[in-house]
Amino acid sequence: MHSAHGAYAPAPSVWEALKQEIKLAAPDMGIDDIGFASADPFVSLRGILQRHRELGYESGFEEPDLDKRVTPALPGTQPASLIAIAVAYPAKMSNPPKSQPGQYRGIMARSAWGRDYHQVLRDAMQRLEAFIRERVPEAVLESMVDTGALSDRAVAERAGIGFSAKNCAIISPKFGSWIYLGEMVTNLPFPPDQPVTEDCGECTRCIDACPTDALVGPGVLNAQRCVSFLTQTKGFLSDEYMRKIGNRLYGCDTCQIVCPKNKGLNWTHHAELQPDPDKAKPLLLPLLDMSNREFKEAFGDTSAAWRGRKPIQRNAVIALGNFKDASAVPKLSEVLLKDPRPELRGTAAWALGRIGGEEALNNLNKGMKSEQDEQVRSMLQQALQQLTPEEAAAGSSAPAEVDGGERTAGQPAAVGEPMGTPVIPAEVLYYDEVQTPIGTLTLVASPAGICLVEFGPFTVKEAVLQQWSRTWAGGAGYERSEEKLSSAVSQLEQYFRGELKEFTLPLDLRGTPFQVQVWTALNDIAHGTVQSYREVAEAIGRPKAVRAVGGANNKNPVPIIVPCHRVIGTDGALVGYGGGVEIKRALLQLEDALPARRGSEA
Repeated sequence: MHSAHGAYAPAPSVWEALKQEIKLAAPDMGIDDIGFASADPFVSLRGILQRHRELGYESGFEEPDLDKRVTPALPGTQPASLIAIAVAYPAKMSNPPKSQPGQYRGIMARSAWGRDYHQVLRDAMQRLEAFIRERVPEAVLESMVDTGALSDRAVAERAGIGFSAKNCAIISPKFGSWIYLGEMVTNLPFPPDQPVTEDCGECTRCIDACPTDALVGPGVLNAQRCVSFLTQTKGFLSDEYMRKIGNRLYGCDTCQIVCPKNKGLNWTHHAELQPDPDKAKPLLLPLLDMSNREFKEAFGDTSAAWRGRKPIQRNAVIALGNFKDASAVPKLSEVLLKDPRPELRGTAAWALGRIGGEEALNNLNKGMKSEQDEQVRSMLQQALQQLTPEEAAAGSSAPAEVDGGERTAGQPAAVGEPMGTPVIPAEVLYYDEVQTPIGTLTLVASPAGICLVEFGPFTVKEAVLQQWSRTWAGGAGYERSEEKLSSAVSQLEQYFRGELKEFTLPLDLRGTPFQVQVWTALNDIAHGTVQSYREVAEAIGRPKAVRAVGGANNKNPVPIIVPCHRVIGTDGALVGYGGGVEIKRALLQLEDALPARRGSEA
């Protein structure tokens, strides 16, 4: 390396030169980002970790010695610097297989897609070690990947890989949080890099979307509540956690999916980390028949295998219960009555209670007669208490009961007659997807009517849907049902073909009285016409509430069906729209209602 320097500029040190050489070579080693930091102890981190322990927030998978977690060390010598590496991984799957009745699928977190990331990172670290030792044979180096004593995130943050986010992930300005981290302790005095000064700002989407409220504050995670941790445990889980796990088999990506810093990011340049769709979204029922050998053959090369097959099989049973898959009753009954593992038997009892029906009830009673394990018996009793004789006869299609034995209240409201007060939440919300010229739409209905339309497929919008359910539906779960959404899908298809100008669907709109008043007024804006926010405010008798009307318009839970896209700026500008201005323009073009003067389109 040669460079010219001014009369008073010192020449770069040999360690700075080597650092730059390493950075240039890093991509060829399979490393996407690399940073250098001092090896000083992480003094402030110790207090944070101690407090975390006192509050009971640890997962139990961490290094128990706090001094080792905050003090870099090398055998026989003093550490001089740290090296942090990052490897970017995919966030999206091409043509993911979809669940269908009788063929429901689970989902692995992105950290379990492709080859086990521990091996990928270790290979990269070994190449880095070899590169350094070729130039400095006497170097003392110690690499760590995920299972080392030091905190990966603390090292990465100090080394300038990214900043520590409110969801406790490291967010790289380039790669987002879709990165695996590794670190190396060295006795070589590499000059440190500068930390990233970016942060999350006022955003709290990850905290708001966490399914189990495990993010108890910015940068504070109660691992005992985290779905990612729960899916890796081997014991019994509570009813609350099983419902919120959904169909997750390993890990949870919710807090990363909702993060604005990750929007549009997907990394496909590491072939070994790309997902096999049938392994990333495996069929649930076949998982329950896998032997240990078959499980290792199928998943042994992924990070999901480290805890063995029992947690995955238990989570598959949970998913079948959450899907209310009646076709799974025979297999779940077999698990309940014959599996030697109490955790699987108890979870099968819970799932059968969720699914219901006469066959499930009969097998729960059989299990009650033969079961000896106290915890399993308790779960059997809870499952039986859910199934009244009427529900058992009706099967899983029976209306869902809620606390107190009350049924879902209210009559379906036709379009233009929305409900202002939320109905008593059903145990389940039904959803389906429809393909349209503006992309996939996810439709959600309660027993009373359509209550939500989201731009994007269910898997992408899952966190948003869960948050909406917690706010407006008492945390109700979601079940896919083509039958219950068939009318909505049909009418939307007709609308996009230009064959339908007015929807005739029952609605179950949930919002404040003012919001519902605004949404009702939106239904009076005819197909092919537009109104300004001011005109809507005047129509509801609140001419000074233009800004509040805009806020309510933005929170419309059923766009397109309730036509908030027909509201524009006073000057004709296509101002904000939840689905984006381009979608708003496309809808108005479809209706031949684009204003002659558009103005700014912010």
